[in-house]
Amino acid sequence: MEYACGVSFYVANRRRFVAAFALLPLLLLLTACPRPVSQPTQSLQKPLSIAADARRFRILPAESQLILRVYREGRLARLGHNHVISTQQLAGDVYLAGDILQSSAELRLAVNDLEVDRADLRAQEGPDFSAPVNPDAIAGTRSNMLGEQQLNASVWPDIIMRSRGVTGAYPMLALQVEINIQGRLHTLVIPVQLQRDEKWLRASAEFSFRQTELGLVPFSVMLGALQVRDQIDARLLITAQAD
Repeated sequence: MEYACGVSFYVANRRRFVAAFALLPLLLLLTACPRPVSQPTQSLQKPLSIAADARRFRILPAESQLILRVYREGRLARLGHNHVISTQQLAGDVYLAGDILQSSAELRLAVNDLEVDRADLRAQEGPDFSAPVNPDAIAGTRSNMLGEQQLNASVWPDIIMRSRGVTGAYPMLALQVEINIQGRLHTLVIPVQLQRDEKWLRASAEFSFRQTELGLVPFSVMLGALQVRDQIDARLLITAQAD
């Protein structure tokens, strides 16, 4: 069955148009066109490979954070907003091996913990995010993001990321990361700067990815005059403590 992505709007004035756009569903990782609702299936994701001599470091949610910067574009981009999607509820483990290239990690993200346009985070992300966003529009955007046509949080409550390879030399590494979104597997390579001692491990990453790399279709309206940019910019901060 062919599935066509699109929305028809009749806009009587600028205010109605801006309000309509502000309520468009945005994904976080992950903004995409609505698609048929996914049904639960057995995940094809294999368990994490852990080296025999690896030492486990548990991720501390209170000291870890993922920030996604989602941008508007198109001829009518001025009528929309850029958005900051974030979470500080990351969970998982890092397994640090004697040979650092044999290390591995798993990161779990509960989609219900995603926040849209926290005022403090918008302020720290600079002029691209300085415009205020109406609280009702934020609530509507988040509701759509978690709804059946988007992340479908009630059926797929988690996004799971597992490393499948490490290259580089300490402290600058590159992780091949397998991402499980709604039972579908996709791979990204993420550059990571690592700091460690006997008790702590800290990792930071600045990277960009395209929604289409994750099997998602960027949302657009008015024949593309107003749309969400395919590329999303991300910042990941991880703090983990040794067992």
